[in-house]
Amino acid sequence: MHASGFAVPGSIGAKHDGLGGDAGALGPAIGEQQCGLPGGACRQQFQKGWIYYVPGTGTFYVWAAINARYQTLGADAGGLGYPIGDEQCGLRGNACSQQFQRGSIYYVPGYGTFGVWGAINGRYQAFGGSNGYLGYPVGDEQCGLSGNVCAQSFQHGAIYFVPGYGTFSVIGAINARFASLGGMYGYLGAPRGEEQCGLRFGGCMQQFARGKIYFAIGAGTEPVWGGLGGFYDSRHSQDSVIGYPMTAEACDGAGNCSQSFQFGQLQWISGGGVRYTISTAGYCHALNSGAVKYPTAGAQRVSLAIADSYGSTQVSMITCVRRPGDGQYVKEWGAIGSDGESGFAGPGVATGPTWQAFSPTGSFTVTEAFGLGNPGTALSYRTLNQFSRWGGRLNGNYNQYFESSSDIFPDENMWYFATRPTHDYRQGVVINYNRPPDSSIVMNAGFAIFMHGNNKPTWGCLAFNDPDLLQFMQTAQAGDRIVMGVGYDIFW
Repeated sequence: MHASGFAVPGSIGAKHDGLGGDAGALGPAIGEQQCGLPGGACRQQFQKGWIYYVPGTGTFYVWAAINARYQTLGADAGGLGYPIGDEQCGLRGNACSQQFQRGSIYYVPGYGTFGVWGAINGRYQAFGGSNGYLGYPVGDEQCGLSGNVCAQSFQHGAIYFVPGYGTFSVIGAINARFASLGGMYGYLGAPRGEEQCGLRFGGCMQQFARGKIYFAIGAGTEPVWGGLGGFYDSRHSQDSVIGYPMTAEACDGAGNCSQSFQFGQLQWISGGGVRYTISTAGYCHALNSGAVKYPTAGAQRVSLAIADSYGSTQVSMITCVRRPGDGQYVKEWGAIGSDGESGFAGPGVATGPTWQAFSPTGSFTVTEAFGLGNPGTALSYRTLNQFSRWGGRLNGNYNQYFESSSDIFPDENMWYFATRPTHDYRQGVVINYNRPPDSSIVMNAGFAIFMHGNNKPTWGCLAFNDPDLLQFMQTAQAGDRIVMGVGYDIFW
């Protein structure tokens, strides 16, 4: 019998004695020992805490700030269950913690004392618990939030239990941006998955109920949502030609919205859908990320001649070449040129008859060139003469070079176009549309698709200023590719 008048027998008594007895940390007993609890446990209250005997686990005390929090959480009848270890202090930041059957309680100087249990504790422990990235809890679990979500804040992030989806952490830069947007009470809502890293350019992304947040070095941490977000997802998101978001969506009073990305911009036009603008800075990156829809057969050099829209007669061309070492495509040079007077035909649509003045969409090889004298190209070169023709009539010469003294439309008199004042064909490159080696020739599907001089809209060719045309010819190798068309249908 102790001085308090209450017996402290068995393993609880031994634990009490080990803590200094009545003069120790817990002080004297203030109640009888209670046994026959669920699981065969026993407990006894002391002046400054409790001692529990838990069969198969051991005998442990709970006291001070951790005991106070334990009691408010229902003690052994609450969500945490019995203690399964003594309090541990002297942790990082002078914190203390204690483990229970279904969670832990942490005393964190400067913040308070908080329990972590259930699904949130499972996710927390998977992250390394208090020694992991999240650090210590800095608030209690809050439940009954919108959608019956539960959430708990930690030093470096938060964990959310989302019924029907799972339990997810939100950390780091994405957590900071999420909080700035109102957290789960903002437009994005609760998380729907864990942060995914190791994306293009080392970026990260996390899915939320109504959108995503992306992080990428050099781009920042920005959300994508709504109509623009749906369009962005349909175009392969961060792997698309426009890359990662650089700003959040901004809207005006009329409901028009815009958002800037690394290599372009998306605009939502009220009543008109999404407008898609691509920067030439993204062309070579698109080859590397698989954002070009057309095959390029691993070509050493790929030129992309892109119009902004159907009906446009201007193209921006960037030539990309594989970098030694890693084989990534990088910009070699660029130019502004012209396409057909009618713009580009759609994917898979024949350009013929040629006088419809459409340029073809697709990926084509370049293997041969022509003109009034070889300017130093490695392509197979044909010097034109007064008999040089290109077949436009529907016969055996269709879409091929041949020579004749006749000049019958729609055959092209190449000598005329080379020597007339505008010198269209003074130099030129054959784009292998509707002809070998890219395909067999289909009658009336289009012919004489070249790259040539006299930078004005054409009957289907690409036209450039002479210095740009010469640079193309002097750097080209047989088997190089040209990908041409409207950006929307060339890139993801």
